[in-house]
Amino acid sequence: MKKLLITLILISPFSFADWGDVYYCQMTNFSAVSLEGKREDYILEKFQFKLDKTKKAMVFGSSGYFKKTEAKLTPDRHWPALERWYANGKYDVYYFDEGKFLFVSTGSTGSDSLSADCDKF
Repeated sequence: MKKLLITLILISPFSFADWGDVYYCQMTNFSAVSLEGKREDYILEKFQFKLDKTKKAMVFGSSGYFKKTEAKLTPDRHWPALERWYANGKYDVYYFDEGKFLFVSTGSTGSDSLSADCDKF
């Protein structure tokens, strides 16, 4: 009986992600590559974002690399209840899957890439 109760609690809707959830993240890698192929590693940061239903976007906090960024979720490629989604900016791609975050940005001077581990609060 205890096993059944624990299983029901773990699979309840309250244990899944949803719109309005806030995630706190710690970068595990953050680097850039120039057009000449030179790699530069940056200081790892903490950041946060909220999954905003009205904007259908990841809305980032007010500090750090993603300061006040809004990344629109990709239509037909977001499943908040499963903690999995893609989002895009003009030159950026974001991917989130069960607490793992990936980001890449490509521009005229090179590309930035980062990964992070995130927890929902």
